Amino acid sequence: MKFKHILFIALLGCIFGSCNELELEPKGILGEAELFGNEFGVKKYFTGIYNNLPIEDFNYYSRSGNPDNGETGYRPGNYWEAGKFAQMNMSGEAINGWMGVNNNGFGYWPYNRIRDVNVFITSFPKYKDQYDDALYNALLGEARFLRAFYYFGLAKRYGGVPIVTEVQDPTGDKELLNVKRATEYDTWKFIYDDLRFAIDNMKATTEIGRANKYAAAALMSRTMLYAGTIAKYTQYLGFNTEQAYQQGFAGIDPAKAVEFFQYAFDAGKLIDNSGQYSLYTKNYPDKATNFANIFIDASSPENIFIKDYDQTVPGDTRLRHSYDAMMSPYPDMSTFVGAQSYPPLDLMKMYDFPDIVDADGKPVRFDERSDIRNGMEPRMRGTMYFDGDELRGKTFSIQRGIYVSFPGPATDAQDGSNNAPVNSKTNRILATKGGQQLYEDKYPIVGAHGLFDGGDYENNCSSGAFIRKYINPSMAVSDVREYRSGQPWIVFRLGEIYLNIAEAAYELGNKAEAFDYIEKLRERAGAKVTRPVDDPTDLSGTYGYPIDGNLQFIRDERHRELAFENHRWWDLRRWRTVDRVLNNWKPRVLMCYFIPEENKYIYLDEWERNNKTWTASKSAFYEGIPQGEINKNNNLLPQNPLR
Repeated sequence: MKFKHILFIALLGCIFGSCNELELEPKGILGEAELFGNEFGVKKYFTGIYNNLPIEDFNYYSRSGNPDNGETGYRPGNYWEAGKFAQMNMSGEAINGWMGVNNNGFGYWPYNRIRDVNVFITSFPKYKDQYDDALYNALLGEARFLRAFYYFGLAKRYGGVPIVTEVQDPTGDKELLNVKRATEYDTWKFIYDDLRFAIDNMKATTEIGRANKYAAAALMSRTMLYAGTIAKYTQYLGFNTEQAYQQGFAGIDPAKAVEFFQYAFDAGKLIDNSGQYSLYTKNYPDKATNFANIFIDASSPENIFIKDYDQTVPGDTRLRHSYDAMMSPYPDMSTFVGAQSYPPLDLMKMYDFPDIVDADGKPVRFDERSDIRNGMEPRMRGTMYFDGDELRGKTFSIQRGIYVSFPGPATDAQDGSNNAPVNSKTNRILATKGGQQLYEDKYPIVGAHGLFDGGDYENNCSSGAFIRKYINPSMAVSDVREYRSGQPWIVFRLGEIYLNIAEAAYELGNKAEAFDYIEKLRERAGAKVTRPVDDPTDLSGTYGYPIDGNLQFIRDERHRELAFENHRWWDLRRWRTVDRVLNNWKPRVLMCYFIPEENKYIYLDEWERNNKTWTASKSAFYEGIPQGEINKNNNLLPQNPLR
């Protein structure tokens, strides 16, 4: 029995009382021939497939949710709340009170979408005579790119998964429907084969929001880097007694790592050598503004593939997002609930960062709060907002409280503990949320944007800075509310590709070329040192496997460059370090205090005030195959390690 695949392009023109000719053929329904027989129809068909790609963007949830309420990562209910449950909060890249580590995932299993792609790949050859060869192959290549993207979403979660390339008949032989898991190696090689075809056949240029051959190469660069590190480092996790590991479903022979690193390197070089993309430098010599504008300039020459949004569409739709409303303080820069997430000091210190203690260990005195910005790496200032920065006509004011006196070293504050003598209520003066409070009737105790004592994280800066990356400064404050933002999500950009090339090159033994690409990014960033010093320091005691300071620098550079772009969680997972980096991890924060008797400001390095911790378990490296799927298909066993 064959099932005709149809796509609803528009709503029916009449319903019930407005139309009596119910025996007529439904309007607005296109069949296979109308869709696959011309390029416009294929584009329409692909639209829904693109819309559901596993792109972890502004509307992506990281927490385990209730599937009945749509809380499944890509299509959550109340999706304006995605800012609270964003992946950057799960990895500790940003901090808030709502999201911690999700070791379990949410059961992503997109075989319905893979079926949509397979329908096209299987049926499209019937219409080959209606296309010239180049266009026909380009559209097939695009379909293979889309299928590879969905399988990437599966492979990075589960390792080996069933590889389905045919359109299955749901009423057919059950044994044929119950496809076995492929090994993890074969799953990544399947992704490679699809992308190899896509690169060889897709067009070099296309419209915004639609992939071209270089987007396929970018996906190849990313996926094969994942596969290479998984192959090289999974052996150190101690999964030897696990059946899924023994049978190759969760883990890859380490001897295959070089193969995948070479694929990643070659794909990255293809993009770089094309001359079609370049690092964004439009706002030189202001490198801070330049870096910030990468993420709001849709015409950036660095963009390889973006997911587009549209502020002009009507109402509450997923063609808009709420990022500005969820990251900007209320009421000065937002008319909604206000900021939800903040960058920890741990991340700040990864950049060129000013000294906040002097040679004697005492807090450095600043004439103004905003002087903290002096000496910061421009890329860091393009990534975060600090006191004195401006947004939508207002200036950020970030202060924790007042010290009547602070004569000793910074360690006297004991990381902000209330038990420290210097932090007695008569010496450290804090303010509660609600109205401006003064010390001695003339000194503001806290800045307009926090940190208020006793308040929660919502609209109350808990780290000393706000997120700037992806914020649109041109919006009117009255428009900064839920579902009003339209800046695109950058799926692939040249900056990431340079990092992929650098990491793959180093893993292949080409240190000089790896550093060449790191240097390009650090020069654009305005870093004080553009080329890292050769550092052979053995860090195996930290991570449990051989790694030196050079590779760690390359990994750290990835964190600096790609902060808040939803790479961090997956990077820690594929490096097989997430359980060590996020091992009862408690963030540090940057707190500013005013000393009236000196008319000076100091900044202290403190623990996050609510003592919240992030902990990833070793089970996080492989999510469990969804039990509901196992109940239907016993061939999905054995279950993944520690599940």
